Amino acid sequence: MSERTIDVPDPDPAQPAGGPAPDSPYKNLLVPLVVVPFLVVGVLVLVFVFFGAVTGDDVGLEENLRRLSHGGTNESKQAAMSLVAQAVENRSAQVAGKPEPWSVPEDFADKLELAWQDIGDDPLEGYKRLALAQFAALYRYPGAKDKLASILALPRVTAANPEYDGVVFKLRALVSGIDPKDHDGQMRLYAMLGLTWLDDPSVVELILPFLKDEDPYVRLFTAGVLQQLPGAASIDALRGLLDDPSLELRGQAAVSLSHLGDASGAAVLLELVDPQTYVKVRASAPKKYEMPQYVRDSRTKAVQALARLDRPELRERLREVAEQDEDPIVREAAMRAVNPR
Repeated sequence: MSERTIDVPDPDPAQPAGGPAPDSPYKNLLVPLVVVPFLVVGVLVLVFVFFGAVTGDDVGLEENLRRLSHGGTNESKQAAMSLVAQAVENRSAQVAGKPEPWSVPEDFADKLELAWQDIGDDPLEGYKRLALAQFAALYRYPGAKDKLASILALPRVTAANPEYDGVVFKLRALVSGIDPKDHDGQMRLYAMLGLTWLDDPSVVELILPFLKDEDPYVRLFTAGVLQQLPGAASIDALRGLLDDPSLELRGQAAVSLSHLGDASGAAVLLELVDPQTYVKVRASAPKKYEMPQYVRDSRTKAVQALARLDRPELRERLREVAEQDEDPIVREAAMRAVNPR
């Protein structure tokens, strides 16, 4: 399982129109840093966005696939979450060299494809397609890339179709609790992450356009996702964000570059370590970084990113932080960076 994380800082202290769903992990826009483990993130989208928790008995993959396809709304949501959770557990076992806890029938790829076809194009069934696409990506089934690409396109397709602006559809959406236009970007985030599981360098071309999205959250998590896609295209795109006026976006770009072994963002990381940076930000946006914990988290992540680069010219600054910083948590992170065990 990858130890990489997405660091999603707060792009703006104001709540945007059509903002995150009530159960979204991003609902508090004043939290400057959200850390999400990459491999289990596919489970989190279903837990947080669609129903909050998984309940019920443990059943096999085929039964969950049946429930997802033919069960009622609540049952199908539970099955969607369970199906992806089972795939993640199996993948984790593979990485650890252990037996898979959930048996995968030989014809399961065919059954999954049939389920995908049966679901149809109803945007309110998007969570079902997302679960199937994520499962296909984890097992690298044929067609997984196209399935995830269709998830990325779903909000745009839905917004452009007058059929989905009608009263009946809006009422169905309200009752189901599903946001087919993906206002908070959750579905696109997890589709992008699914693409990174394919070990296919070409998927970066599907992801890069979202760096120019009008939604600041979409731009942020796109910059985070790129840390999982080594290559010149990702590095060039991230370097292009280092002069962005948003501290959060250029900071995320610098963190992602550190995961890719590129030190181009070192100056931005040093900026993030400096506590005065946040004083300046709050001068123009007082609600940002209002709690000391938010500043601490951001500075700690920057310290860890500098340590990841392992450059002699940066080590001296880390020593200064380790010896002199007023925040004991940041100081400890710097000490660990200077003296790794």
